[in-house]
Amino acid sequence: MRAKLRNIALPSGGGKITEISLRDGFITLSGQASQPFRLVSDRASASLFPRQDGQFQAVLEGARYLTIADAAQDGETVTFLLGRRRDHVLAALRCATVLAAFPLQHHRDLRAYFLRGDSEAGDRLERSLLPILAPAGGIPVPRGATGLPPAPRPALPVPQDRSAIVILPVYNAADLVRECLDHLGRNTNCAHRVLIIDDASPDPVIRPLLEAWVAAHPQAELLRNPENLGFVGTVNRGLAHAAGHDVVLLNSDAMVPPGWLERLLRALHENDEIASVTPLSNDAEIFAAPVECRPRILAPGEAEAADRMAGRLDGTVAWAEAPTGVGFCMAMRREWLERLPQLDTIFGRGYGEEVDWCRRTAALGARHVGTGTLFVEHRSGSSFGDEKPARVQANNRIISVRYPGYDLMVQQFRDRDPLAGPRLAVGLALLAGRRDRPDRGFPVWLAHRWGGGAELWLNGRIAEDIARENGALVLRDASEERDAPEGAVLAELHSAEGITRVLLEGEDMARLLAQIPVPLAIGYSCLAGARDPLGFMRRLDETLTLRARDGDSLTFLFHDYLPLCPSYTLMGANRQYCGLPGPEACQKCYAALPVTSGRRPARIAEWRAEWLRLARRAHEIIVFSADSRRHVETVWPELAPKIHLAPHEAGHLPPPVAPGGSPALTVGVLGAIGYNKGAAILRDLAARTGKTFRLVLIGKIDPAYAHPGMTIHGPYQRDEIAELARRYALDCWFLPSIWPETFSYTVHECLATGLPVLGFDLGAQGDSLRQAPNGIVLPLGTPLTPELFAQSLGRDPLAAVAAGKSAARPAPHDN
Repeated sequence: MRAKLRNIALPSGGGKITEISLRDGFITLSGQASQPFRLVSDRASASLFPRQDGQFQAVLEGARYLTIADAAQDGETVTFLLGRRRDHVLAALRCATVLAAFPLQHHRDLRAYFLRGDSEAGDRLERSLLPILAPAGGIPVPRGATGLPPAPRPALPVPQDRSAIVILPVYNAADLVRECLDHLGRNTNCAHRVLIIDDASPDPVIRPLLEAWVAAHPQAELLRNPENLGFVGTVNRGLAHAAGHDVVLLNSDAMVPPGWLERLLRALHENDEIASVTPLSNDAEIFAAPVECRPRILAPGEAEAADRMAGRLDGTVAWAEAPTGVGFCMAMRREWLERLPQLDTIFGRGYGEEVDWCRRTAALGARHVGTGTLFVEHRSGSSFGDEKPARVQANNRIISVRYPGYDLMVQQFRDRDPLAGPRLAVGLALLAGRRDRPDRGFPVWLAHRWGGGAELWLNGRIAEDIARENGALVLRDASEERDAPEGAVLAELHSAEGITRVLLEGEDMARLLAQIPVPLAIGYSCLAGARDPLGFMRRLDETLTLRARDGDSLTFLFHDYLPLCPSYTLMGANRQYCGLPGPEACQKCYAALPVTSGRRPARIAEWRAEWLRLARRAHEIIVFSADSRRHVETVWPELAPKIHLAPHEAGHLPPPVAPGGSPALTVGVLGAIGYNKGAAILRDLAARTGKTFRLVLIGKIDPAYAHPGMTIHGPYQRDEIAELARRYALDCWFLPSIWPETFSYTVHECLATGLPVLGFDLGAQGDSLRQAPNGIVLPLGTPLTPELFAQSLGRDPLAAVAAGKSAARPAPHDN
């Protein structure tokens, strides 16, 4: 869509917009104004402040409408549509022209993708059609920094003339209040005053508790409301009493750590435009850690560990501008309180009032930030109990009506998560801070991003880690991320609350791991597909050396054979299983390998030597099949004492299924089939299907090897396997994989149905087939024909042909 509008008057006669232009989802406007005003589009909102000469210019994301409003809360508002009818018609014509020209401009990539299945050509086509293409999850991975400096930096002092008043409203909850006051008294060191306001608490314990605390702390003052005013009314009384000072709103269910106030005020005074600062917490909406907007009840030791990490972060890096603060522990700058000295009492007893104050001050030019340099425990909801959800819902409606773009602003903040780095660092320290088993290290996994069996196993292991070890950290190569810096790492922190993801520079990740005070249990799962897998592992080795901590461990798991060869499936330059020949043959094949997994040295001996050095550091090497053990011992016989055979638990296996029983022999294939999984074999076999022989793929195949003689069901769920086998009346399964798999979930799923399962005699799949009563092994390279399948199942091929001529087979339902 493209459009232009000119000479639009601002509300209340405050000036005019000379021109508004719309192009590709962005609104650009310029003009002259005598006062600030607000802009809200269908995608974003912003406050606009003219320069001293009255001129302004702004860019705002949006495409449908624009609302212009006075900065004042109840000021005049003007809303208009951006596109006229002719603009929509022209946009449709432009779109049609682009699509019509697309085949001419990209004919080479179209042929490469549809005729040869070239995935790189497919990627180029996607980027041409969708220049801003989000990853599979739909939301780009946040990029940032943890804020850990390379070396400790001295903390900047709080200005001497900026003493703050801590306003603490109290209503009942004596146990929490007592604990809150204990933390406040022990952990507040810089110049400050404390203003406690008892909101007519009926609990008889509250009054003597507060009086005793105030008597013991000369900087404290106690006020009592003659009647219950609610949270907002109580805070307003405190704000009036604290006029002329910076203020910190502190809930009575917040437990502050040592040195908290200095860190909070230091962030407040970074910039004159900052009106509020909120710390990270276990329960603070967009400032929650380890996962935003997911509250977590903290176990003993977690809050302290999280704040120790927060205190190490650099305040110039570990902060982010946000659409609002959160009032459980929020510093407020006195200059902005002088302009808006009260919270709006329409919010009654509480919730949403700080959002309203933040949005009103933002309209006047204020900024609101969250800081990762402080972590404050919050035991939320103690004052309102069961009525909290209804109160939140009602007050959120007020916010939505007053600030139509606010919800979108919050969602955009969550999508880009500018606090992801500090949140990861603090969250990791929090999860590692509670150790029910101090003799076991906190789990750190090195993994690829390709899914499949290795990821299936890892997901199950992470679930166990969350239950036993409080969480897990997964580190993945970030080369698939667009414009990722050299050595970048995709870090995922898994906990019961969810996952926090962030793209970090390798050095930042190394500094973070070096700061974790508990032992780390690092597991190499798989780095196939990494841009520089050896470099990734070297950085890990350097980190372990830097930590020099007793109890750290490294475990190697062989989900594929990347440490033995960059062709991690052991498929040689001739695209066949190499069999691990001697050094000379290996080097000849290695030199001829096409681009496989990552950078590699000139000789395979150097590749293996580097991995061997790292493997020697490992406490244990785990393989999942006897065949894998043989491969590893063939290359590295000296590691044999470290190798432990531990087959995966297949789990979630389908129930038995009766054979199809029809005259036409129907062979089923399960899974996602690429070349290494036997796609070329299936294509050739599909060319021989007919009335007496059918081939059904429950899954998908590389488009380069698709054939009309093959029925392709498409994606499936594991619990659908038995039902699909019955629907397609399968007589047997076939595993066409031509690489020695380290473990095959697919073979166990097929065997569990009770149907005969055929596959080649290599790898873990061959081991499993030989051990199963319904497994049938075929020598690798066996010519596959319908007759071979019939004979393997004990059928007479000629009888099947005759029966096929006299019996019509009902066609199964295809998805």
